[in-house]
Amino acid sequence: MSGSHSSDSKSTLPMMNSGTDSSLHAHKKGDAQHTHSKQVSNQNLLLIALVLTLGFSGVEGAAAYFANSLALISDAGHMVTDAAALGLALLAQIISRRPPSPRHSFGFGRAEALAAFVNSIVMLALVVWIVYEAITRFYDPHKVDGLTVTVVAAIGLVMNLVVAWVLSRDKKSVNTRAALVHVMGDLLGSIAALIAGVVIQLTGWMPIDAILSILVSLLILKSTISILKESYHFLMEGVPLHIDYLQVGTDLRNVPGVLAVHDLHVWEMTPSFPALIGHIEIANMQEWPQIMARINAMLLDKHGIDHVTLQPEEVGDDHDHEHDHVSHEVHNEAQAANVFHDGETFYVDCTSGDEKHRMAYHAWGNPSNSVLMCVHGLTRRGSDFKTLAQAMCKDYYVVCPDIVGRGDSDRLANPMMYAVPQYVSDIATLVKKLGVSQIDWLGTSMGGLIGMVYAAMPNSPIRRMLINDVGPKIEPEAIKRLGSYVGQPFAFADRAAAMTRLNEICATFGEHTPEEWEIYNGPMLVQKDGKWIMHYDPDISVPFASVNPIMAKAGEMAMWHAFKQIHIPMLIVRGGDSDLLSAATVAQMCKVNPYARSIEIPNVGHAPAFVKQEQIALAKEFFS
Repeated sequence: MSGSHSSDSKSTLPMMNSGTDSSLHAHKKGDAQHTHSKQVSNQNLLLIALVLTLGFSGVEGAAAYFANSLALISDAGHMVTDAAALGLALLAQIISRRPPSPRHSFGFGRAEALAAFVNSIVMLALVVWIVYEAITRFYDPHKVDGLTVTVVAAIGLVMNLVVAWVLSRDKKSVNTRAALVHVMGDLLGSIAALIAGVVIQLTGWMPIDAILSILVSLLILKSTISILKESYHFLMEGVPLHIDYLQVGTDLRNVPGVLAVHDLHVWEMTPSFPALIGHIEIANMQEWPQIMARINAMLLDKHGIDHVTLQPEEVGDDHDHEHDHVSHEVHNEAQAANVFHDGETFYVDCTSGDEKHRMAYHAWGNPSNSVLMCVHGLTRRGSDFKTLAQAMCKDYYVVCPDIVGRGDSDRLANPMMYAVPQYVSDIATLVKKLGVSQIDWLGTSMGGLIGMVYAAMPNSPIRRMLINDVGPKIEPEAIKRLGSYVGQPFAFADRAAAMTRLNEICATFGEHTPEEWEIYNGPMLVQKDGKWIMHYDPDISVPFASVNPIMAKAGEMAMWHAFKQIHIPMLIVRGGDSDLLSAATVAQMCKVNPYARSIEIPNVGHAPAFVKQEQIALAKEFFS
């Protein structure tokens, strides 16, 4: 396990009795560059604050007793509590600096968070007592010596300002910040007591003492709860608040060489030092040192995580005989473990001529279920099917690839390889990796063409196919429309403007709410060099633009021939206003192939998006 700590067991056992074996805690070359010499709060700051607070609390307590002031008593109580809090914080600082031991391999850094948690609990109890005492004084007013309150509160205000300034010089420790909250409470208490003393001297109105005590307590309450929640989250080993757990997983999967990530955990061992453990699937164990180096650099640069422990798992080569066996083992293990994916991104290694590239795919559901392969259109990506996948993932393992050149997949060096034969080859490689013998297919536009070619091949794994708004013949009007935007300049400084333009391009997909458009079109936009652009390689338009009328006719004839060879149930879905698939072509498709039937969705052009419930229900009915 990379990043784990190792030692000879024979040399370890004696050290359990005589002391700490430093080799167990040491990091070797190749481990994450983590250090335990933390930058903690300056103990001298806490000591100065403790002496000042404890010394004045006695003076203020005596004055409060003789003046009979709740505001002053509250402030004195605050200062006594602060003295205890500062003492506990100082003790926690000393404990947290202790080195790791055989019983505490991570050291004692959590002592700071524990002290902060205890301090916050005590503060909450004090707030409750002050509020209760203040309410009782409304019914039983007490005479207060305004002059004594004013003088002592003024001195206390100065004292609290000094202590607050001392503690504010250390802003990194949650424990010191918790102590600072106590002192700020005293600061507010001193101000309230000062105001109460002045009002009582000038007007003789005694309830002001209780009213200001309640106000101060409520102001303190907000800060106390914040510290309490933060320390509780840390003690419960929650994901650090500044780290996006889901983004970490996504970034790990995007590291070159990483095929999949699972059992991922992120937490803080000690305050301000996040740690990560998990399992990484790779194709070749010999590449692990390079992959781990890339992972360490990414985690440190993007997320500030420098203590990384990862277990590499070799999946195998997709192109050798052994991979078939491994794939089936992974598939069977997934069944036993009842794995459930919710849109995670994985990769499969593919080839294009002499070059290699990775194709990304997104998955929903349990891998033990039957596979539903959903393939997108020319300029789209696998996220198009998110809503459909979430609706069908209970019964299917829904796999939605980003065809090469789109989304999270690699781009090809030779743009002429952006063609159906390459796409079919990549899909076949993906099916082999999944380790299944049969799949169902939903293909939109280009995805439908890929499906038709794949289904016509000998021993094709496709058993049922929904062809969404495409056929062997593509109408000239649609080709002209596609040529007007595919690969054309698309760059906006403002994302909203980019989304508006993209929605205009996709208006034929049907009427959708702003939320539906965001889900459907949002992933199409990526930010690069301060501009919002399309996710795909503009060069996907090169083969498209090179087609002449003769080539188009030859391609159409080849597609008709392939379509006739398909002997599986097919449902052809046409948008009622589609300019790409005509009603006449649909009728011809059903005529030449008895396995095909069709349905038309009104008020939709090219192509139905399958985000509406009625369209999703249509897919469910066909694949059920």
